[in-house]
Parts: sequence; structure tokens; C-alpha cells
Amino acid sequence: MAAAPGLGEGLTLLVDIDAHGRLVPQTDEVRRALADRAGRFVLLPSAPDLLLARRTPATGTAAARPRCLLAGDLDGFPLGDLMAFLHQSRLTGILTVSSGGVERSLAFQEGEVRGARSSAAGERLGEIAVRLGLVGEAQAREALRSGRPVGKALLDAGALSAADLWNCLHEQATVVFQAILLAGRGTFVLMDEELPERAAAALTVSTQALLMDGARRMDELALFRARIPGPRARVRRRRPRRAAALQPPERALLELVDGSRTVAELAMAAHLDEFEATKLLYHLAEAGHVAVEADAAAEPAPEAARLAELAEAMNTLLREVTAAVPEAGRPALRAAVRGFLADGAAAWAPVWAHVGHADDGALDPAALAANVGALAPAAAARLHPSGDRARVLFEALRELLFFHLFAAGDRLERAAERALGASLRRGLARVEALLPSA
Repeated sequence: MAAAPGLGEGLTLLVDIDAHGRLVPQTDEVRRALADRAGRFVLLPSAPDLLLARRTPATGTAAARPRCLLAGDLDGFPLGDLMAFLHQSRLTGILTVSSGGVERSLAFQEGEVRGARSSAAGERLGEIAVRLGLVGEAQAREALRSGRPVGKALLDAGALSAADLWNCLHEQATVVFQAILLAGRGTFVLMDEELPERAAAALTVSTQALLMDGARRMDELALFRARIPGPRARVRRRRPRRAAALQPPERALLELVDGSRTVAELAMAAHLDEFEATKLLYHLAEAGHVAVEADAAAEPAPEAARLAELAEAMNTLLREVTAAVPEAGRPALRAAVRGFLADGAAAWAPVWAHVGHADDGALDPAALAANVGALAPAAAARLHPSGDRARVLFEALRELLFFHLFAAGDRLERAAERALGASLRRGLARVEALLPSA
């Protein structure tokens, strides 16, 4: 019932659910909104952060704007596909994605991105202006304290030119779009709100170009993560065994490496976005100029939770395959997959033991984590040379995914099979980025 704060100016309606399951409206407006919907509703199963209900029987009454057009669970709907749908359908509205305690919004007008907003550190407009070297931190703080839109405040103060502001807005839209594509668990909502003045201004960013760039970045990021585990990793210099010619951007970034800065801090100091900084640091690490270490202050996730998270990420891809198969072909697909899982002589049989297989293609994450966690070190090493349990689980689920796709192939049109294969490759790259460095 609560509208997430985003780019729009629509009314936020807040309602609490108490420990007895009762709805507690927070304002008279909420009470009136609920009264207007008096009747019986079916409560639909959904993500813990999403409350969905459907009137029964339906009345078909028209609704006034703004209204929620789409809402869903990030685990069950690839964000790249959603962006492509918004673009192809030429929809206008505001998409808000909530993940990991961060809310990001994109404004669309006829399918093209017209603006962005984010609560994540480094993605807010003032911070982007600082990172690009266009304003100082003091100027950005002063603009924020003004209570006005930061971009307008900086423009009116003469700190930014109109061209500079356009560059900041364009960079913010790009950064927020890419961050949404990489979002993990969470929810999304699309509201058909009127676009605010800033989002309906001259800024237009091609959604198709952002999607193509996003796919490229995700493929490359999967490679970079082998050496650069994440934005909180610390970077220190080292002496290369062999001198290698460096490009000017690499030399400039290397000059900033002092052993105390993290990847994110280096990106800010070099006026780079996180992806570009990660790419340059990867090349420097490959050439032997830097070493990257995980942040000692970061608490590693307990192994069982880490394995269950990995399993759930792979479940998203298994569900995607099942959903792509026409309903009539799904019983045969499920039977084939369950036969694969029941093969006690297979190398991966210890991973599948007593693991439930749902009709949507997913496996029980907790059971998978327990099976892999119980493997003796020698058994884990036989399944993967590193002996790392996360990699054992990933390889087992990747083989299951490939079998899933193989079994689904006869039930799909050729074009649909190609599109599904491309989507799964991108998804695998995202999941592989969760693995520890080899």
C-alpha cells in the first residue's frame, strides 16, 4: 500500500500491519483509500517486501492515475527483460527498484529513460558532480542543504553550467540503470505517474543503448571479479616482474593507489564510475602493478547463508527455463529433470540428495546448502579442484541448468531457444560474480 519514494511527486500512503495481522492506517487519506476498496480480496503469495491482493469477484472499475501498472519480485523476473519490455511498449511512468536497503528510480517517457534518482552512496546527483570533477564537495553539500533540487541549486549558484548539468544527469541515469540491472533480491514497481519537471526536460537516454552496454558490462564484470572482488576491496601497489607499458588512464589511477584506498574510493578520486575503475584496476593487476585484497572490516557471510544465496540466484535461472516452456510441455520437462536428479550414480548425486524440486524448476536452497556443507574436503576437491564449496554448488547447478535447457529445447521455437540461451548466459555471468576469487 505504501508508495516507494521515487522521482514522482505522488502521495505516499502508509499502512502498518500489526502483530495480529490487522491493517493500521497512518492517515485519514489512507483510511479513505481503504474504504474506497471495501470488499473481499485474495492475498497473493509474494516477496516479504511486497503486499499484493486481488479483489474477488473483480469489478473491473476504472482507476484514476497515478496507479501501479506492474509490481514484482526481482528473484522471479530478469530486470533486463523488464527494461526491454518498457522500451518496446513505449511506456511512460516511473520504475522504482528496492534492493539491499537501496531505492533506485528511473523515469521513462515513451520507453526512453528521461531521468534517475537513487538513495545509494555515489549515485546521488551531487556526488556524481563531485566525481566528475565539476564541483567541490563543499558546493555539493551546500546545494543539498538548500532543500531545493540539487541540480537546480548548483545551476543557479553558477557552480554548474547547463551543459555540465546535462552531463551529470546523463551520467546518473547511466549509473542507476546499470546498478538496477545488477540488483539482487528485492522488489520493483512501475507507476504511471506524470514525470516531474526535471525528468521531462531535454535529457533523453536511449534505453536500447543502455541495455546493450549493460549486457557488455555484466559479461566483463564476471571476468574482472576474479581479481577485483568488489568496491570495498583495498588496493596496494606491488612491483611488477616485468615492465609493461601503461595507458594514460591506467598511470593516472596507479598514482592514486596508496594502500589504504578501496576500489570505490579510488574511483571517486579518479573521477571514474565504479565499472571503469574496476576495469582499469583489473588491467593493472594483470600487469602486476597492484594487488587487491578483500576489506578486512567486511564480515564474511556464514557459509550456509552464502551457499543458500548462491542456490537461490541459480534458482532464478532454472525458473526462467521452466517459464519459457509452454504449459503443455512442462510436465514432461519436470519428469526429465527429476529423472536427472534421481540418478544416484552421477558425480553430482551427493549435491541433489533429498533436495525438493518445485514445479517452477527451483530446488530447495537450504537443502542444497546443507548437502554441500556436509561434503568432506576430499569429496569437495573431487567435484572441483579448488575444493571451494560455493564453486562445487555453482558447477553442479550449472550442469543442471544446461540439462534443463537441453530438455526444454524440443519444446521451444528456435528463436525462443536462442533468446533464452542468451539470457541464461548473462544470468550465469551475474551469478558467477558472487563466487570467491579462484
